[in-house]
Parts: sequence; C-alpha cells; structure tokens
Amino acid sequence: MRAPNVLTISPALPFLDTFVAALRAGEVVPGFRPDGDLFALADATIYVPTRRAAAALRDTLLRSAPGGAVLLPRILPLGALEATETELILAEPDPSAAGLPLPSAASPVWRRLQLAQLIQAWAKAIGGALRYVDAAGREVVDEQERFAVATSSIDAFALAGDLAGLIDEMLIEDVEWDALGTLDMATFDDYWRITTTFLAIAVERWPDILKTNGLVDPARRQIALVDAQARQLAEGRVAGPVIAIGSTGTNRATARLLAAIARAAQGAVVLPGLDQDLDDPSFKLTLEQDDDGREPSHGHPQSALARLLPILGIDRADVRALGTPEPVRAARLRLVNEALRPADTTDLWRAFRKKMPKKDMAAALADVALIEAADEREEALCLAIALREALETPGRTAALITPDRELARRVRGELLRWNVEVADTGGEPLASRPLGVLARLVAAAAASGLAAREMTALLGHPLAAFGRPRAEVARLARALEIGVLRVVQLDGRACAEIFAESREAAAEPTAHPAQKAIRDDTWEAMAVLWDEVAASLAPLRSIEGEQAPDRWVAAHRAAILATAAPADPTETDKLDALFDALAESGSTLVFDAVGYGILFGRLAGEMPLETTDSPHPRLAIYGLLEARLLPADVVLLGGLDETIWPPQARSDAFLNRPMRAALGLSSPERRIGQTAHDFAQAMGHQTIVISRARKRGGSPTVASRFLLRLEALAEKVWDSVRARGAAYVEMAHALDRPLTRPKPATRPCPRPEVALRPTRLSVTRIETLRRDPYAIFASHVLNLAPLPQLGTAIDFSELGSRMHDALHAFAATPEARGTADARHRKLDEILRAAFAQALRDPNFRAFLWASLQKAAEFFLSFDAVQRERAREIMTETTGRLHLTLADGSPFVLSARADRVDLHRDGSALLVDYKTGQPPGLNEVRVGFAPQLTLEAAILRRGGFGMRHDGAIAATYVKLGGREGGKLTELNFREEAFDDVVERHFEGAQQLLSAFRNRETGYPSRPFPKFAKTYGEYDHLARVREWSLAGEAEA
Repeated sequence: MRAPNVLTISPALPFLDTFVAALRAGEVVPGFRPDGDLFALADATIYVPTRRAAAALRDTLLRSAPGGAVLLPRILPLGALEATETELILAEPDPSAAGLPLPSAASPVWRRLQLAQLIQAWAKAIGGALRYVDAAGREVVDEQERFAVATSSIDAFALAGDLAGLIDEMLIEDVEWDALGTLDMATFDDYWRITTTFLAIAVERWPDILKTNGLVDPARRQIALVDAQARQLAEGRVAGPVIAIGSTGTNRATARLLAAIARAAQGAVVLPGLDQDLDDPSFKLTLEQDDDGREPSHGHPQSALARLLPILGIDRADVRALGTPEPVRAARLRLVNEALRPADTTDLWRAFRKKMPKKDMAAALADVALIEAADEREEALCLAIALREALETPGRTAALITPDRELARRVRGELLRWNVEVADTGGEPLASRPLGVLARLVAAAAASGLAAREMTALLGHPLAAFGRPRAEVARLARALEIGVLRVVQLDGRACAEIFAESREAAAEPTAHPAQKAIRDDTWEAMAVLWDEVAASLAPLRSIEGEQAPDRWVAAHRAAILATAAPADPTETDKLDALFDALAESGSTLVFDAVGYGILFGRLAGEMPLETTDSPHPRLAIYGLLEARLLPADVVLLGGLDETIWPPQARSDAFLNRPMRAALGLSSPERRIGQTAHDFAQAMGHQTIVISRARKRGGSPTVASRFLLRLEALAEKVWDSVRARGAAYVEMAHALDRPLTRPKPATRPCPRPEVALRPTRLSVTRIETLRRDPYAIFASHVLNLAPLPQLGTAIDFSELGSRMHDALHAFAATPEARGTADARHRKLDEILRAAFAQALRDPNFRAFLWASLQKAAEFFLSFDAVQRERAREIMTETTGRLHLTLADGSPFVLSARADRVDLHRDGSALLVDYKTGQPPGLNEVRVGFAPQLTLEAAILRRGGFGMRHDGAIAATYVKLGGREGGKLTELNFREEAFDDVVERHFEGAQQLLSAFRNRETGYPSRPFPKFAKTYGEYDHLARVREWSLAGEAEA
C-alpha cells in the first residue's frame, strides 16, 4: 500500500486558485499533469466540502483553462455530517452499484415526531416520580423526588431534537450504543441514571421503528455510502485521479474516505490551513492530554486536523505545503496561530514577541480593522458601509462571513440604502418570510379564539386578502382595530353580538372620536369582512381538543388558501413541503391549537430559503460552512462576540460532560475548535474587517476570545487595528448626520390663540394643568385622545371608572343600608355586572379580579364606619363654580366628587377613591394634587347645590393592594386644611388667569419631579429627545 499523499494550503493563499495551479502543474497527484490537455481533467473526481465550494471550483477551473474551455472533472460535495451542519449534502453514487440496497433516509420531520413519541411514552411511564433500575435489576420508585420529563407533546418534540442529534453524533463518532452499559452510574446522581435508562430503551426500540417503516437514519445511510466509496477506492475500483480538498474530516466516515483517497494510486488529500509552525508539544495538546497532565485544547483551531492526521496515517511533518504566501500575509497567519495556541502554552508568547517585533506585527496587521460598535444596529451599518466601500474599486469582491443570521439580515437591510441587494447563502427561515409569517399568524389567530392582538397582526399582514383587494382589507382593518378590537372582548362570540356591542360603545358620550367617526356603511363592510375572516379560519377553529398533526395540517392548509393572496412560488413550495412532511409523518402525538402553532413555527424556523434572486455579483454574505474555500478580496468577519463566534458550548439533555468523555464522544468544545479554524482561515485573506457589538439585545457582551487573545499578544499594536475600525464607526455616525449642525430640541411650549384655549376644566384637569400643561393643549386645544389599549380586558383608567360607577350604583341600593351579608352580596353582584366583559379574559380573572374583591371588602368596612356618622351620603355628585378671571373672561371650574358625606355634627367629608397610588401629602400641600382641596372650595362656596359652612375634611381611599385598601387623610402639619383649601383656590384662579395671556404657553412637564412617570402625550411632546439623558424621572 502506497504512502498517503497529503498536502495543505496556507490560509494566507487563495485556496482554490492555489490548488488549481498546483493541479495543472502536476504537484497534487504524482504523474497527473493536465495542463494544456482539455480532456485530462474529465477522468478526475474531486471532493469539496459544500455545493457552493463545488461551484466556485468549477469557475476557477474554467477561468484557468486556456481559452476558457475544458472538460470538467466530477466535482462532488462531501458535506459534513455533524449536527452543526444544516443538512447532509453528500452526492450519492448509485447504491446498487456499490452492492448497497439501502433503505430510504427518514425525513427529519418524521424522525423528530417518532422520537418525540418515545420520549412522551417515557414521560408517562415515569409518572412524575424518580424511577430507575438498581444494580439488581429492580425498578426503584422515589415518590418524594419529582422528575418531570416532558409535560406536553411540544416539550417531547423539543427533547426529540436533542435525541436525534445524539443518535447522529453516536453514528458519526463510531460509538456503539452498547457502550452506555459500560458507564459507572454510581458516580452520577439519579437523574442521569434515568436518562441513560431511557436511552437504552430508545436505542433498542428505534431500529425496529425504522425497520418497520423501511427507513434508516440519514446519518447511517450517508455513512454507509461514504464507506462504500472508501472500499471502492481501497479495492482500486475507481478509475482516474481522486482528490479531496478543504475537508477537516470532522466525522469519522469522512475521515475514513479521506484516508482511502490519500492512499489511492492516484489519490490526494489537500487539507485547509494545517499549522506546520506550531511546536509539537502544543500541537499534541490540541488532541490529547500531555505527559504533564495538561487537559487537551478541544477549542483550538487545529484540533480537528490533529485528530484527522493519525487516521490518514501521516505525520504533520510529512504533509507537503502547496504555494508560497506573501511575506506580510504569512506573518499575519503566524501571529493569528500564535495568538490561538493552547492556553497552557501561552508562556511561549514572550519568545514569539522577540521573533516578531512590533513593527513586523504592525505590518502584518496593516490591512486589518476592528469595528467595535455600540450595538447590533450600528454594527450592521458599519459592515454595510465596508461592503459598499469595496464596490468603489472596479472588480473588487467582498464577503461578509458571520454565524449570526440576524446580523446578516440587518446588513442586507442597510445595503438597501444604496439599492444594493446581496444574497445571504445561510438563507432566511421560512418562518421569517412573508408566507411563513402569515401561516404562523393564521395559526395564532385561530388558537387565540380571534383575540384582538392576534387578529390585528393577521389583518395587518400584506398577504392577508381573504379574496379581496389588499387595499380594501387594509382600510377596513384600520377601522376594525379602532371600532372593535380596541373596544370589546371577542371571546369567539358571534359577529352580530360583537358588532352590536361595538356600535353601542361607539354611541356612548365617552367614546373615542375615531370610534364615533366610523360611518354606517363602514360598519356594515367591517361586519362582512369579519364574517369572511372567521370563515377563513373556521377549519382550524372547528378542531376541538388535541389532535394529531395530519388533522391540523389539513385545516391549516385550508385556512391559508382562504386567507392568502398569491405569494412567492419558492415560499409556497417550501410551505407545501413542510405540510406534506407533517401530514405524512403518521405521528400519534396530539397537540392542542397552541401546541400545533409552536410545532409549526419551530419547523418553519428550520427551513432556510435563499434571500434574493438578483444578488450583486461582487458581494456575498456567508455562514461559516458556506464560506469555506470561497475567495474574496475583502472579507468581513461579523459577530465576533462570545456565544456568537465562537458559540456557547453546550451538552445535550441526555448526557453530561463526564458521560460523553467516558463514551468517547467529542467534547462540546469541538464546535469552538471548528469556529476557531474558520476564523483562522478567514484571517488569511488580503483585507480583513472584523466587527463586534458592545451590546446585543440591550445587554453587554464579551468580545470573542479570538480577539482577546490577538489583543493580548499584539499589545499596543492592536490599537491601530481599533483605530482603522473606528473610521467605519465614524462614517456610520456621519451617514445619518444632517449636513447642517442640528439645533438641539427644546421643551415644547405651544402658544395657541386665546380663543382656542379651554374655558372650562375639571379639578382633575387643573392638576394636569399644573403638572403637564402640554397635555391640556393636546387634549383640549388639539382635541386628541389616546385610543383604548389593544388586547387588554380593561386598562387601568377604565378599571377605575368602572369601580367608581359600581360604588355609586351600590350606594343607591337599599342593601347599602342593610346587613353585612346583604351588603356583600349586592356589591359583588354589581361588580360582576360592571366587569362582565373583562371577566371573560382569563388573565383578568386570575390576577385583577381577586384584587378587586379584596378592595370591595375594604370598602365595605370603610363604608360601614362612615354610615354611622353620616346623615346624608352623596356619590358621584357634580359641582361647579362660575369664575371671572383676571381679564374679565368667564370660566367654569367643575368637579365630580366620588363621595361627599354630610355628618350629623355639621361637618363634611370629601372622599376620593383611587385604584392606583394616591398622591403624597406633600404633593397635595404644594399644589400638584389639588383635586380634593378644590372640591372643598367648591363645596364651601355652594357649588354642589348647597353652601357648607361647617368643618370640611378630605381623605383618599386607595382600593387595592395587599391589604385591600388604605386611607390617606389630608391632615397637614404645616397648615390647617382650610388654609390649604383657600390657597389652592386662589392659586387655581391665578393659574387660569395666566393662561388667558397669549404669551403664556403650554410647556411639557415643567416640573419633572412632580410629573407622572408616563404621560399620554409624551410621545407627541417628544420628551425623550429634549429631556436630560431621557430624564429618568420624566
């Protein structure tokens, strides 16, 4: 058997160009030199890592051929089999020719659902208690220890993903399931014993399930095909040169094929970026523990290649290097490799710095820039600028490499500023594409019982047409939101009932102006559309309880057909494929409506689609796998933060780290090693732009360990790399910066004409006039009012209003003066009627209703005490005073007192109910909460239909909270209550007189300390723009 023919190409060289040049020169396969022969390559077979690399190799071969014409070799993508890859993409030979009548591969959806059934059966068998088999083979049940596995079908489906990945990993790593029996379970706790017991049962049943269905695990099928290829090579049954390039052999089957290729008569294996400069002890440490007991560095970029070389049967020193890189790029590569050396040998950095002084480091990093953006939005804009900059040089190509698909999506969006479209080869999941989003919204709307939030989202989707022109649906959807969805609880009620209640609400004096503006013909058109929407969703809504996926799929398909306008054919085909896979799965798992929606969303999120049909020819966005071997003049490395690049190492749900090590499975850090190798390979390109974000999702990030190591090794030289990246950040800032110096926004203070200003206000609005005059301008001059909240049973202002109305109604009943039981029953009856609509909402029943009942108990106690003192109780009574202001203009000051108790001793008590937090005594005294004091002034002056000359007191009654309520009496230490009343009344007249002056404006939140945390008109006043640092107190 001939010695293995193994070569490597440095990351500092363009891999495919170097390989093709060496192939044509006869340096790859001894005795095979196709240069100048148009037909010689046709006999060769070349394996590459991915389909995209296969296309790139084909283009490189054509570009290098004399006259651009050549008979191409057979180019086959190997496709890694690990769980980290998106699919198994090995081009299969004819199985019958290899003597392999292999069954078909199980589809991913069928496989996950079948495994989920096993998991659910296991969960039911455990029954929530800790059960395991002891050393004597007896089942042990510990009822004291709870052990929940999968409480629903969707939980079982989620665990099935981990189980499927573990099965694949065991196959790929050549670990037999019998090895589970060799684990010393005495060293692990009972939970892990249970999981291994289940795994033993699952692997015993799983092959039978596959056999019964005439299927085989996809990984097992691919491994068998790869091994068949390896046998053919070993037996000399493959004619012509056979070459494998760019593979690190991270799965055992591929490694065996590479070994067979390397030893074939005309075989060659070309490895990507084997580090031949790393000292032997450090290189050995990437694979195994050394003699000093130092742990292996599985996260090292060379770990996969270190594991591959013994399988190939060759020492690192015997691997030949192809090509000679430029000195500067070779120096950069040495710097990167040195920075990423095993942690236990970083003491050698001192010697390296002596070999490469700072000026040489600076030269090596001269074409490297590091963007440190504030957040992911800024990072995306900087990367888009770098890509756009590359287009300024004719013929220059640029590529963004990132494992973060969200970052890729953002960059694509930013490039549209320049009408530049770029394809993301990592794809975009069906769940995020328009038709996929619509399909998820349809399922969610049906599962919610046509709830307001879900219906608003569905009606607002651009593909939601229901057989009508989309513009018509959009117009009616806006009216539906204002007139129905923000007003009534839907609860799956009939259309006639919903619209009758909505129209009744719109006729109320307190209805929003936009509700009142809806015309009769619009109401009728809305009702027709509502019926059509309900009919479209009827197939899904008619399903009761839990059903198997095929039942849900049939209904979901029918609902989408009735809902969607014509969509992108690619998306339609992908959605049909997903539905077919679910329908044909034959799964006996059952899901409720919510569970099915989650199942569909997860599967749609795992189906990638190409992102554009007309990408720019000189720009590309790659995932880490897709980027391997592909050339570009400028390479951008995006998302260099921990948990993104590299990813976070994680074990599966069934085996912990010690178990994996005992079985011979790779460490979870293997993925870090793979991404480290991708990073090192990418750093070999001519021009490099690296990016990271200091915050992602609002949370601080940690820079990638790759960057931290480079910075630690390069020391001050790294500052120049940062400076070059800072230029992109500055460009990003300048891009949206106006040409003229912007004038800082100021606090708005509109000054409308005096004739437009209000001539009547309630005492509660006087408080608003003090705290936030702009709110009075918006509500009384501009006549703007906030819409009711969407999708809530009741907002807090409405809750307070209904509580007030209920207490008013209770006070007018004979039972209010009856026994305690009668009083309790009557108030409960009134409250249930007042909140009947809200009580349809389960969230309201679960959280707010109990609080209201406690508040009712507190009120009854308070009321009982007060009735013993009162000769008359007035509730929700209206009072007003006609004032003459300083300019002679009339003004009406009104009040609606929650309660006025006239006592037998001639005194009076003003009561204000608060379902929220009442103001503090200091706020009241200084005049920022003058409601009760002004009511007292009106009462004193006969504004409530009688003049009261006796003593007046006031109290806030908070309804709600842990104790059910709290009393806050207005007793001031500094002043008598009557003195505060008179001072507030005089101050109110002065304030109102001031606003009759044309020069007096309505400023927004002039006293931030006393302003409400959130005002209804803050967004119109653009408070966040002009307040200090967002003015936390504003």
